[in-house]
Amino acid sequence: MRHLCANFTHMGPSGTGQTTKLINQVLCALHFMAVAEATQLALDAGVDATRIPEALAGGRADSTILQEFMVKFANRDYTPAGRIDNMVKDLNGVQDLARAAGTAMPLTAACAEIHRLLDSAGLGGADNAALMKYFEGPGSKGIPT
Repeated sequence: MRHLCANFTHMGPSGTGQTTKLINQVLCALHFMAVAEATQLALDAGVDATRIPEALAGGRADSTILQEFMVKFANRDYTPAGRIDNMVKDLNGVQDLARAAGTAMPLTAACAEIHRLLDSAGLGGADNAALMKYFEGPGSKGIPT
C-alpha cells in the first residue's frame, strides 16, 4: 500500500475510509470559505492580501490552504485545482452522514448552501477560487449574497 500513498492510516472497518474522506472535505471546504472571506476583508480594508500568507507563516492560522489559496483568491485566479460541483457532491454526502449520525453541523450546512448557490449560478465547473464571487457582494459582478 505504501507505493500508492505517502501516508496510510488504517481507520477501521469498511466504510470508515469514506467517512474519513468526508471529514477531510468538511475541513477543506470550511477552510476555503474562511480564507476566501478573510481575503475579501483584506481587500476591502486596503490590505495586500497576497502578503498575508507570508505574514502568518508558521503561526496558528497558517495552513497549506492559506499558503496556496489566499494569493489565488486575491488575484481571482480560477485555474482549475478543484471544482465547486465536486465540493457540492462531497458536502451533500457529509450532510447525509451527519443526519444519519445525528450530528449538528451548522457551519458545514452554511458552507454547503453557498457552494450550491455558486453551482446553480453556473459555476459548478469553476475552481474553488470562484468562492470569491460570493464575497464580492451585492451589486458587483458576484453572486448575490
